[in-house]
Amino acid sequence: MLLAMLTGLVTGCSASESPRPHPSAQPAPVARLAPTKVLAAVRRAPAIRTLPPGLTPPLTDAGQDLGFDSDRCEAGPSATRIDACVFGDPASSTRVVLLGDSHAGMWLPALAEIADRRHWQLTFYGKPGCPAPDLTFFNQQLGRAFTECDEFRAFAAEKIRAARPDLVLVADSSYAAKAGPGESVTAAEWQDGLTRTLAGLRRSGARVVVIGDSPVLAASAPECLAVHARNTVTCFTTEARATARLLSGADMAAARASGSGYVSVLPWLCGAVCTPVVGNVLVYRNQFDLTATYARMLNGVLEAALVQQFPQENAP
Repeated sequence: MLLAMLTGLVTGCSASESPRPHPSAQPAPVARLAPTKVLAAVRRAPAIRTLPPGLTPPLTDAGQDLGFDSDRCEAGPSATRIDACVFGDPASSTRVVLLGDSHAGMWLPALAEIADRRHWQLTFYGKPGCPAPDLTFFNQQLGRAFTECDEFRAFAAEKIRAARPDLVLVADSSYAAKAGPGESVTAAEWQDGLTRTLAGLRRSGARVVVIGDSPVLAASAPECLAVHARNTVTCFTTEARATARLLSGADMAAARASGSGYVSVLPWLCGAVCTPVVGNVLVYRNQFDLTATYARMLNGVLEAALVQQFPQENAP
């Protein structure tokens, strides 16, 4: 099928108190699908009404389809620094940094493909539950202000400024961002905080690009599909509902205000509806996050979008 593809884990990397980056092993390359093919597959996806044979990853494996070793490459809840993972070509003079929360990690499998193909040195600073905006977020699991996030963000910003990369990519989830118990971060707060972060990153001399937030399904894809394998339309979510609580407008406004770029990922995931399956690929591993399999499949469209923001002469 069009979207049948190789899967593989992006592995290597260790978390520690040392700030020294080190390289990560690369999986087998994945085909670079043309943007027109991805968009066509997304348009056809609502016609898929039963689970296709050979669904990749299988529903039972979806929750673990991260595409990289998150225990070793992401900062844990109490960590305020990390030994950064490096992907692609660690000796390259083209230095790219990925910064953000779990959604930064979500895009890492696709970006690792791009880094390998374009010979980028890709360094990853990720901490789940810790978005990039310069705000103190409330951590619902800890039941308090997430001060470790503030410290990690400051650590990452310092390392990025010192490294003076060519490109910094920022990816976050705004869906459930909290300022306090039962208090959501407002669009204005998110915009102001992200503008401060992006402006600070631009002072490193880098081109800065925000990778837009991804839609949120009404229910966890694997769980819904397990119950409704013969009627997958039950697991569809309208585009309007899937994006209603995202602060995408604030992301775009912050990018404009700081002179940064912005890439919308919505067309790669939804038309009028957002479906949990495209071709024979499971799109979401839960309600919020893409499977690594689908993210890697999007490496071509993400690359095309980034090249518009960050052109390189003589690149493949």
